[in-house]
Formats: sequence, structure tokens, C-alpha cells
Amino acid sequence: MTTIDPNQRLAAAVHGEVQAFRARPGQGAAQPPATARSAAHSGVRALVAQRVHALDRDDPRRKSKAVRIFLESVLLYELGGQLVADPSFADMVDAVQAQMQGDPQLAAAVDQLGTFLLSA
Repeated sequence: MTTIDPNQRLAAAVHGEVQAFRARPGQGAAQPPATARSAAHSGVRALVAQRVHALDRDDPRRKSKAVRIFLESVLLYELGGQLVADPSFADMVDAVQAQMQGDPQLAAAVDQLGTFLLSA
């Protein structure tokens, strides 16, 4: 029996939430050209690294917060930065993170992601 890599399941969970959000009337953002997306991708990576680096080293929730920063950044990148001011955006991030933590295999991938983010 073929198993699904937890990292693929993690990406699929985030992708599913993005698609569901885009399907709601009036939500989502038009896709920018590839060159603009590439430049934005570099900016997102730098912002994630900066925000993760700013987390207090003694914070017991540091790993979870690093993953949340990553999720927020991916979702804003995919759906459009204007959503940062939408009160339902934080709820969506909470739902995605809770769903991933609720699945044992995804939780292991999330833990690895957190470790990676903190080591970068």
C-alpha cells in the first residue's frame, strides 16, 4: 500500500483551505504575473524569516508561533495581502493550524516544519 508523505498532506491541507476560501463569493485575489509572484515569493520568505527570528527564544510556544507565521504568510501570499485586516482571516489560520495538529501524521510534519523554521 502506498502512503502519502506527511509533507504532501500538509501542503494539501493548506491548499484545500485556500481553494475553499477562494470559492466563497467576493473572496480571494486574482493571480499576478509569474515574475511578480517570483519577486513576491522572495519577499515572503524574507518576511517569514524576519518574523520567526524575532520570536522570544524562551517562549515555550515558539515553534507553534513560527508555524503560524509561515501559515499566515502562505495564505496571504495565495489569497492576497488585503486579507490581513479581515477578522475572519485569523479564524481561518486557526482552523488550518488546528486541522493540521489534529492529524497525527500532519502534526509530525508540522513539528518538522517548526523545527526547520527555527533553525533557518
